[in-house]
Amino acid sequence: MLTIPKGYLKFSGFLLLLGGLMGFTGQLIHLEDMPASVKDIPEFLKGAVNIHVLLAYASMFILMGLPAVYLRQASGLKWWGWVSFPLLFIGLMLEIFHGPVQIMAYPIIFDFVHTAADLKHVGDLFNNMAIDQYPLQLAVFIPLIPGIFLGLILLGIATLRAKVLPKAPAIFIFIVMVIQIVGMVVPVHIHLLEISFAYIHLIFVWIGALMAFGKINAPAQKVNTDSVIVKS
Repeated sequence: MLTIPKGYLKFSGFLLLLGGLMGFTGQLIHLEDMPASVKDIPEFLKGAVNIHVLLAYASMFILMGLPAVYLRQASGLKWWGWVSFPLLFIGLMLEIFHGPVQIMAYPIIFDFVHTAADLKHVGDLFNNMAIDQYPLQLAVFIPLIPGIFLGLILLGIATLRAKVLPKAPAIFIFIVMVIQIVGMVVPVHIHLLEISFAYIHLIFVWIGALMAFGKINAPAQKVNTDSVIVKS
């Protein structure tokens, strides 16, 4: 048996709630990857740096709170339910990786951009990267989306099967995944679909709120007011 302090579960819930809200906000106000013109660079840099600091901390808080979601459901998780944790960890960690480019590299790079030609050259470099010279770049970019998507799908199924958390947030995971897929295949520019990646963070907001404030039905046995026992 595994004893989990209730304080840890609540603290993790607050981390998920805070990280989810920060991530949702950051994705909503996320700028384009490049400024529209040279005169827009100062304002672009201010926004890019601030937003990606916000997103980096959002992912860190979510990663810190995520283990508690699995520990709380441990008695009802199959092995494939646990697999969703490393998948989500990889996806969220790699999502953080692109932040330092905007936070630290952008101010240096754009300090050398003075003309429209310079801006186009920098844009081409960012868009094309240099995969032919540095193929290991793909090791960062390729697993990102599959890790998050597959991890969330497995977490949704595992949560429904475990019957510890309420069904609603698990069902919401599948709704968000459908929205993601529709947003990728629909060619029409629809704002609610274009910001669909932000909805992923609402999943963590919901689960975090449940763990921080709600009562969770579970096969776990209470031993005192400060901890719970999860059967292994």
